Amino acid sequence: MKGILKLSLIVSAFFFTINISAKDRFFSISLAEVNAKTLKFEIFNAENVSLYFYNDRKDEIYSENIGNRANVEKSYDLSTLSEGEYFLVAESDFRIEKYKVTIDNAGNVKAGKTPVLAFNKPEYTIENNIVKLHMNNVEDSINVSISDLANNEYYNQTVKAKNGEINLKFDLNANNSPAYVISVAKDGDVFNRLINLK
Repeated sequence: MKGILKLSLIVSAFFFTINISAKDRFFSISLAEVNAKTLKFEIFNAENVSLYFYNDRKDEIYSENIGNRANVEKSYDLSTLSEGEYFLVAESDFRIEKYKVTIDNAGNVKAGKTPVLAFNKPEYTIENNIVKLHMNNVEDSINVSISDLANNEYYNQTVKAKNGEINLKFDLNANNSPAYVISVAKDGDVFNRLINLK
């Protein structure tokens, strides 16, 4: 009986550790109220998080990598920016979030508290020429394409998530090309991964 109890405790601790490890990979952002045309926000679990601020034409206005810190408070002075739509993007190795910021013709700033885009990035497992692509927390569908370095396309499909997950397996031929680019597109954003087979 003691052995079963001990085994149950070890298994419980193992699953608890896995759950914490999975959560630790993802950052979260809390946007404060805009005050005096300054956008203030805090990032929690900011491990390898890069920040980008750009306009609706995708012209980058500001970018930085905030490194490995538990919590980070940031503020951006938006008083010199003209009327229009802007986006604050936070990106790590595992996740991307994009928030919409609007400046009206009077210079008033409004920031959405909910991201217009938030999803976990594709994860890859590579063994010889077999590549597995996994994504979780996916709503609806993504587009996946595979091409070689000469832009010959071998795969291009819209893939619908099943229970919020995408799981694909590809057998890439090293005789056709020593390297492939896997592109995952979601809501106008594209994530490319170079796969070297040799």
